[in-house]
Formats: sequence, structure tokens, C-alpha cells
Amino acid sequence: MKLVSRGKSHKNFKFTYKLQKVLRFFSPIFLFIIWESLSKLSYLDRRFFPPPTELVQYLIDMIFDGTLIEAIKISLSRLLIGYVSGAFFGIIIGLLLGLSSWMRAIFEPWLLMTYPIPKLALFPLLVLIVGLGEAPIIILLAIAVFYVVSINLIAGVLSIRKVFLDVGKDCKANFRQIIFTIAIPSSLPHIITGLELSLGIAYIVLIAAEFVGAKSGLGSIIWSSWQLFDVSPMYVAIVTISILGYSSLLILRNIGNRLMPWK
Repeated sequence: MKLVSRGKSHKNFKFTYKLQKVLRFFSPIFLFIIWESLSKLSYLDRRFFPPPTELVQYLIDMIFDGTLIEAIKISLSRLLIGYVSGAFFGIIIGLLLGLSSWMRAIFEPWLLMTYPIPKLALFPLLVLIVGLGEAPIIILLAIAVFYVVSINLIAGVLSIRKVFLDVGKDCKANFRQIIFTIAIPSSLPHIITGLELSLGIAYIVLIAAEFVGAKSGLGSIIWSSWQLFDVSPMYVAIVTISILGYSSLLILRNIGNRLMPWK
């Protein structure tokens, strides 16, 4: 009887899992169908909520005239440089502060005091320091990513069992060996979590910075569409950002799964 009940439980689990995968795929489609129907029946104002079929045609036009592809290239190049730079320095500082109580005593208060400052509030200051152009946007992205990654990594290093560090010291491991053989492998889940969280924040900061500090990119398309009261390009840019963000997150999670097969 127990074997029969376990078999039924396993079948129910497989059915539930498959059903959830189907719902995950079709739920956005249902939303667009409802949107299309309400817009066509004039329950939604077409000036603000054009039917998705019209947006698809606008998307095709923007792809073929090169507007959307160029905006994606520009935005992703800014994101990549800022994100990688911020993550790199965030990992270094997180490891140093997590492993050294002296470094933590000196620098952690500054880190925690400046973290709540809205990063977009720093944009005018960065413009004053480095001028207009790509530099302030990229630096702002790096700052936003840096805080999330470093704070998560400090927590990850502090969660390492002390016995592991003691064994490393007893084996005469130097600081570099402790970092690469104990600290990074043990805190890898916190690193991946910090990178995932900071990725979403990086997209938010990027688009907001492009609103006011750039004349190109996806954020610029949204801002100019709002100014011209032409909402179709705005929706195309928003959906594009959503797809790019989701794809980036899936890539990052896949990398994390490969680095942490036990997870």
C-alpha cells in the first residue's frame, strides 16, 4: 500500500510540475489577450494602451529601421561595463571586509552609512566631476552594483564556519590561498545572490540615468516617447527591457548552477 501511495504521490507531483510550467509560459499570453480584447472593445483608451498587435507591428518597424537594435547595443554596452566594474570591486571589498575585522571596523560604517543614499541622487555630482556623456552613467551603475554585491559578500564571508578558517591557518595557508580555497567557495551562494539582485538594480539605474543623462539608449526612447506623447515606442522599449533583464537573469542563474552543482 505504501508503494502504491508513493507512486500516486510521484505522479501527482509530476502532473503539478508540468501544469505549473504550462501556466508559467501561458500566463503572459493571457495578459496580452485580455489587453488586446479590452483595447479593441474600447474599454481601454487606445491613446495610452494601444493593442499589442499594433505594438508588434511597431516593434518590427523599429527593428528593421535599426532604431531598436542600436538602442539595445548602446544600453547593453553601458550596462556591461558598469555592472562588471561594480561587481569586481564589490567582490574584492566584500572579501577584504569579511575576512579582516580591522578592515571591517574602519570601512564598514562608511559602507553602511552611504548605502541608503539613492544612487540617482549622485548623478548630478558625477556630472560635475566627470562631465556629461557615458562616464557618469557607467560610474553610477558601478556604484549601485558595488554596494549590493559587497554587502551580500560580507554577510557570506562572516557566515563561514570558523573551523574552516582555522584549518587553513593551521595548514599555513597564506591570505590568497584562504580567499581562493575557503572564502570564495564557501560564500559563493551569497556572491550569486548579490549578482542577481544587483542585476535588476543595474537595469533600473541604467534606464533612469538614460532618462536625463543620455540622448540614446532604451531609456532615451522611453523619455522622448513620453515627451512627444507617442506611447508605442515607449511600450516597445519597456517590453525590450523586460526581455533583456529576464534573459540576463537566466544566464546568470545558469552560471550559478554550473558553479554550484550541489544547489
